[in-house]
Parts: sequence; C-alpha cells; structure tokens
Amino acid sequence: MNTNVAEPVSKSVELPPGTNLGVYSASGKVLTGPGGRFELKPELRLFCALTDDGTLHLSAQHLSDPYIMAFMDRLEHESFEFTVSACSMTDIKAIYQNSTQVKNRTASAGTDRQAQVLHILDDAHQSGASDVHLVVGHEITKIFYRIHGLLWEARQEKSQVGLELCSALYNSMCDVTKDHYQPQIPQDARVARSFVQELGLFGARVATRPLVDGPLMVMRLLYDDKTKATLESLGWLPSQLAQLARLRSLPYGVNLFTGPTGSGKSKSLQQNLDKLYEETQGTKHILSLEDPPEYPLKANQSPLGPNETWADGIKNTVRLDPDVLLFGEMRDSESAVATYQGGLTGHLAWSSLHSNNAPASLQRLIDMGVPSYLVTDPALTTGLINQSLLPVLCPSCRIPLRENLGILEKGLLDRLKKLDLVDQVNLRGEGCACCKKMGVIDRTGVGEIILPDLSFMRTFEKSGTGAARRYWVNEMGGITKIAHSITKIASGIVDPRLAERIVGPLDFDRQLVELSNV
Repeated sequence: MNTNVAEPVSKSVELPPGTNLGVYSASGKVLTGPGGRFELKPELRLFCALTDDGTLHLSAQHLSDPYIMAFMDRLEHESFEFTVSACSMTDIKAIYQNSTQVKNRTASAGTDRQAQVLHILDDAHQSGASDVHLVVGHEITKIFYRIHGLLWEARQEKSQVGLELCSALYNSMCDVTKDHYQPQIPQDARVARSFVQELGLFGARVATRPLVDGPLMVMRLLYDDKTKATLESLGWLPSQLAQLARLRSLPYGVNLFTGPTGSGKSKSLQQNLDKLYEETQGTKHILSLEDPPEYPLKANQSPLGPNETWADGIKNTVRLDPDVLLFGEMRDSESAVATYQGGLTGHLAWSSLHSNNAPASLQRLIDMGVPSYLVTDPALTTGLINQSLLPVLCPSCRIPLRENLGILEKGLLDRLKKLDLVDQVNLRGEGCACCKKMGVIDRTGVGEIILPDLSFMRTFEKSGTGAARRYWVNEMGGITKIAHSITKIASGIVDPRLAERIVGPLDFDRQLVELSNV
C-alpha cells in the first residue's frame, strides 16, 4: 500500500471549478459500488470509493475511521495494491454517480438521440456550464456552452440531427411540457428528475423559440453548488452583507433579488434564506412557492400545482402558518401582484425579478401591474437587491495591463487612467491547462442594495428612477454595481473589458449619478 495521502481536491485554490483532480473518470469502474469486487455497504460508500486504477478515494474527515481501516486491512490481505487519495464527500458521490452513468446510460436513454442528448448534457455538466444552446440552422446545428458567463462553441451537427435532438429532449425526456415539440412556436419544459439525477444535477429547465433558419433550444442546468455555500463566497462586500442581515431580521416586508438572466439571483436568494434559517436556528417556518423549485433550500419547498394560479397558491401558503415566504421568480403581472399580496399579510416575503439595476426595479414592478402605492411604501417594499456576475481571471495565465497597454481600446485605457488603476489591472490571457484554455476560472458577484426610506420613495414618485438613483448614491451612500466592479478590477481578479461588457462603462456613474465627489 502506498500511504502517501494526496492533498484533498477541495482545498485546491489554483484550479477552475469542474477540474476534479483525484476524482476518477466516468469511463472507469468503481470496485466498491453495487456488484463490484469490493462492494461496500451504502453507509460506507458515503466516504469511501475504490476505483480500478488502484486509487482509494477517502473523505478527508474519515481517514482514521475504524471501518475504513478495516477495509484497508482487507485490501492488503488480498494483496490489492492501492494509493489513498483524500477528497471531499461530494467528490466521492460524483465518483459513484459517474460510474452509474456509464453502466446505465445506454439502457436508460432508450434511443440514440436520447443517449446523445445525455452525452451533451453530461459533457456540459463536467465542463461547469450553466446553459446549453442548440442553435439549429439551415444546414448546421451549433451547440454552445455558457461557462463562467461566456459562450463557447462545443460542437456542430447536421441540421436534421439538431432537430431530432430537440424533439427527443422535449418529447421523451421532460416531465413538465405543453403538448409535443413544435419548432415553430416558443415552448417551455423541464427535464425529468430521473435524467437530471443521473447526471448529478438538481434540475434542468428548457426554453425554445423559432429563429429565421430553425429553432433555438436553451437548457439551463441547475446545480446545488457546494463550493459557494456562503454569501461571502458569492462576492458581496462587508457593508452589503450587513444590509442583507438587516433585511433578514425584519418581521415583514417584500425583498427582491433582481438582475439579468444568469446573474446569480437564485443562488443568492438560496444562500440568504439558508442563512436566515441558521440565524433563527430553525425556529421560523420558511415556506416557498416555486414554479418549479430550482435549488434545495432549508425550507419547506412547494411547487406551483399544474392547475394552480399564483393567487390560489398565495392564499394557500398564508394559511399554513408561515413566518417567511419565498415566491419564485416574478415573471408576469399575476405572480408580481400575488407576491405583494403575500407581503401585505404581514409576512417577510422574498422573490426575484428581472431588472437592470436596483432603482429600476420600482418602475418594473409598476409596469407589471403592482399598484404604485404598494411599490412606493417603504414599510412594504423593504429591500431591492440587484446583481451581476463577472468572470474571474485565471491566476496562472492572466497578464498585467502595464506590460500590454497596446491591446486595450483607447477609451477604456483612458477610463482606467482617470481611476488611477493601470498598475493594478490584469487582463485575460491566452489560457492554460489550469483554466482549460479559457483564461477564466470562476465568476464573482457585483451588486447594489437599497433599503428604501420615505425620502427615497418620494424622490422616485416625484422625479423618477434617475433622480431616485442619484438620491440613493449621494444621500444614502449607495454602492453601485459599477463601483463594486471597480473594486474587483482594482484587486486584479477581473478583466475591465469583461466588466464593461456586463455592467457598463466604468464611468457610467458619472453619467447617471452625477456624483459630487467625481
């Protein structure tokens, strides 16, 4: 036996998400799995996996467990050579899942196209993709993965193959659909739990729309990401964390996480409610109404019924003795009005909404049909949170701006010079093995939080969103997403070109807020 224990994978800081050194490839066999040569009881498989390359993967917290020591004695007794590799229990779970996928994929797929869809989704999952795009053209289908917020072309297929992949996914791999797949109209669906569990995902949403040359199908992959288990790890500033803590302490009110698609709203909402559960030690009844549930919560999660309206669901939830209510994303007038009706019942209500910035959320709510007298009541609308996600540069291949001034657009360079940031900025490099040639390894959040007061609301009512934004920054000390982004750029972890592409020009605050100290 080789007793040199490898460094736990979960402690690596140089590797991008999805790089599982020490985690056995899905193409191998797990000897401790059901039917394996050294099959273990289910409770032992939680923190031990032996793969046929001779690696004994052990949970770092169970290296000295007596049952594990006895198992190693058994291996030595049978003259089985092995090397111990310490890792996390999540990694061990992935080893067994990957092994199950290899054995069962052909049988469970049912058709060649189903198997191909599973292969694509599995490859996207292993690459850390948040979305998969199938763009069916006149002759070619292009398949893209969104990784760390950026789109990458993964492969191409013939146009007919793309149509068959879309049809197989929608018609035979989804459990929430309307009718059959029709490429000429927009449709929404949800991949069946049996498939997403096989892939190690929490869920997967499907949306389609016709394009000029063929249909577009986008699949949102939903992870229960254990690597970002706290609000701090999502990128919030200390002062913003304090604001979120205040909102969690309120007895009632409506608090909204807002932002564009893929901005991390749901993840922040999940971590915030889990934090509330921990702070109250489970003494408050947290109840959700979602369509459908996207992430596991320390709450009683309930899906909106197939024939249930949001209004009906709200009426039902308030009769279930809740202290805190989570309503899924506000997608239309019905869900927005219903959320405010829930808040009016004297509960602390949380939800999410699409909007460009925090102050703009007020007008967005009014446009969706929520009465303005409710929206502008600071005792009811108690928190407006807006966020975006910026790609994090690979520390191994990023390059300093000072040595590469010529590759930056002049306008951006001038903006960085005015901010006196040139010597602190790093740019995205060409990519390396650590970042899988992407130049980025992760994403970090930038956001803005408003705790509205009466003066802020009166400013909005009298002069609109722009005036309210200026009041928030100049009189309430608000931190904009631009200002938050500049702190990330100054720390060298974010490329200013990517930041401007996502949140806007670095001098946008000068234009929109007219800061007195700029």
